[in-house]
Amino acid sequence: MERINKDNKEKIMELIRKAGSEEYETSWNEKGVPTSKKKTEIKKGRKSREVGKRFELKVREDLEKTGWIVARWTNNVEFREEI
Repeated sequence: MERINKDNKEKIMELIRKAGSEEYETSWNEKGVPTSKKKTEIKKGRKSREVGKRFELKVREDLEKTGWIVARWTNNVEFREEI
């Protein structure tokens, strides 16, 4: 049996502690490696995305009301050519 060095053992024990904790949410990728995120950080990120989405919608609506053409998927603003 192979000995585990001290650094790896500490990392493994930390992963196990986070996986069993109520404070963290653990998910595994396709290779089976666990990743843990704090539930408070997940909630904060969700709120930030919602606020950003509302802001972008408000700005987009304002630009369209003032006559600007806004491309939805590229976030480019096209200028009208004056003839």
